[in-house]
Amino acid sequence: MMKTPLRVDAEALAYPRLIIEKGEAIIALGAATDQAYFLLDGSARAHHPIVNEGEIEAGHFLSFVSFLALENYEADVLATSRCEVLVLPRELVERCWQNEDKTSWVFACSVASDTLKKKMMPDMVVA
Repeated sequence: MMKTPLRVDAEALAYPRLIIEKGEAIIALGAATDQAYFLLDGSARAHHPIVNEGEIEAGHFLSFVSFLALENYEADVLATSRCEVLVLPRELVERCWQNEDKTSWVFACSVASDTLKKKMMPDMVVA
């Protein structure tokens, strides 16, 4: 789970929303990370043999580390209850984050990449 400096405000709320029923996929393994998924209501869980985010609750982005670090999502994210999900284009997330601080977007992507490397290869030393 990860909170971000991105405020889900009126501009973001104008983007599409999905209603996902319990047990259905919100994000499919291999989907492009060209969109971020923000959980407005409900709960979800990422299903990956290595990376376990635990229960994700409303008010959080889904698989946000993967969104920052990868070209494709590395796990299915399934609704554990009925969910309302806001779908945001990468460009909006990046622009809003950079409005807060120009360097923080690049820094966040770098930290996310290192985090995934450590989770997937725990014995690897990341410089």
